[in-house]
Amino acid sequence: MADRKSIRAHCEARLAGMKSVRQDYEAEAEQIARFAQPARSRFLAGGKDRSGARRRQWNRTLFDPHGIEAFRTLTNGMTSGLSSASRPWFTLKTADDDLMEADGVRAWLSAVERRIYAFLASTNFYGAAKAGYGEMGLFGTEACVMVEHPHAGAVCHALTFGEYWIALSDALVPDTLYRTCPMSVRQAVESFGAAVSPAVRALYDRSQYETVVEVFHAIEPDPDHDPHRFGSKAWRSVYWEAGARGDSLLKVSGYNEQPFWAPRWDVVGGDTYGHSPGMEALPALRELQMQAKRRNEAIDQMVKPEKIVPPGVRLTGEPGRTVTASGLDRESVLIPYQMPYQAVAAIGEEMDKCRRQIDGLSFADLFNAITNMRGVQPRNVEEIASRNEEKLTQLGPVIERVANEKLQVAIDRTFAIMSRGKMLPPPPPALHGRGVRVEFVSILQQMQRMVGIGQIERVVGFVGNLAAAHPEVLDKIDFDEALDEYAWRAGTPARIMRPAAHVTQLRAQRGEAAHAAQAAAQISQMVPAMKDAAAAAELLSRADVGGENLLKRLIQP
Repeated sequence: MADRKSIRAHCEARLAGMKSVRQDYEAEAEQIARFAQPARSRFLAGGKDRSGARRRQWNRTLFDPHGIEAFRTLTNGMTSGLSSASRPWFTLKTADDDLMEADGVRAWLSAVERRIYAFLASTNFYGAAKAGYGEMGLFGTEACVMVEHPHAGAVCHALTFGEYWIALSDALVPDTLYRTCPMSVRQAVESFGAAVSPAVRALYDRSQYETVVEVFHAIEPDPDHDPHRFGSKAWRSVYWEAGARGDSLLKVSGYNEQPFWAPRWDVVGGDTYGHSPGMEALPALRELQMQAKRRNEAIDQMVKPEKIVPPGVRLTGEPGRTVTASGLDRESVLIPYQMPYQAVAAIGEEMDKCRRQIDGLSFADLFNAITNMRGVQPRNVEEIASRNEEKLTQLGPVIERVANEKLQVAIDRTFAIMSRGKMLPPPPPALHGRGVRVEFVSILQQMQRMVGIGQIERVVGFVGNLAAAHPEVLDKIDFDEALDEYAWRAGTPARIMRPAAHVTQLRAQRGEAAHAAQAAAQISQMVPAMKDAAAAAELLSRADVGGENLLKRLIQP
């Protein structure tokens, strides 16, 4: 196992390399934050916003808040569409579909789902997830750390761009997170105790509790991990204090599973950080602020135009104010240039063009499709659904990346925390040593899948109409498979669909019941004939022919 000095040297060397990778994105991220969300993007390492304070001076230079509104719409739409706290957005299944038919499996998966939903609702997960969608839309990358908590169960630390650095594994997915987490002197002493530096301890002894201490935190795969060694963790966590002596560390610990997620909006090749709608909309955001400033200046020129007056005359510029002076004629006060009123409308059209560009590039128009729909309102349900499905296909790659790099990691981490805390029911015997997979059923995922529902409905409807003339065409479609495919695309919970074995048993029972009913019907039809035959036999037995009854003579050979 590496000693503390080598761990500190390794972490600082790797942090320096990760800083150089992120440096290319920082200037652009600051501009995006300035025009679209002034409360985000804190570049703490540069000596600014060390206390996490908001950059209020940027609000004084923001002339039009449409960028804030557009990306707020994107954030809310992604939150409600992918991981809403008010509706199901994932379901659990076995890795082997045939295993779903085993006794107790569906009931156990359903119980685990409900407990995970309840656990996440009791934490700050949904608030952190919403903040993360905003980060992805603005800066292309999100980062959040989920740590276990003795009382809350888990706490999610949502990070904003400028507070963290990431690196990729050989599979080109984020597996390393370094972050800066400034703490007050009091927080540092309470968190790390005697491990803090003498300088921090001296500040604490002098009661300077609110002085900020810069602390770094590294989370990365542990190079010394041995799965066969008891207590070995797959992920290493290292805290150290900036400026302390070279071999000092505040805390070294580990995690059994990846404790953070860092999804990217879009990447090209081996890009570490993602490409975002905010980057694409940045030119329109800049131009909108410029045009808004020009419009305000044009209005000022119209309301308070520049004037040329004789010496000694002072104009107040107040509306309705009259200033008199002797010796002045009509031509003594000149307005060298009168702003045409059409200028304000022309600038307004340019601003509207910029707003439309921002809405399109930020996908705000997608989530406001019905509100901003042109023409007569309201449209029919089928047309609205078709338009929304068509537009949502543009988000397909982003939805898949969020599912793989964020939601899957969050569910795995939550499942592990609850399992260690004995908050899950014991699995049935059929699941021992078997895997469980997560399937996402949020609104956006369902709408992506529902693009194929129309084709199923049209084919089945066509076959139904054709079967009236040619019943044999029904043999062409496997209706059980059609129903399973339709239910999957519609996001139907697996627990309400009967297992195939159960369906086969029901059909066998129904067939036996139908066969018994048919046999009973045949017997009931035969009863009158049997009664007639019995009456005829009785009549023959009573007939006397030469001292012998007729029935006996007839049946003798």
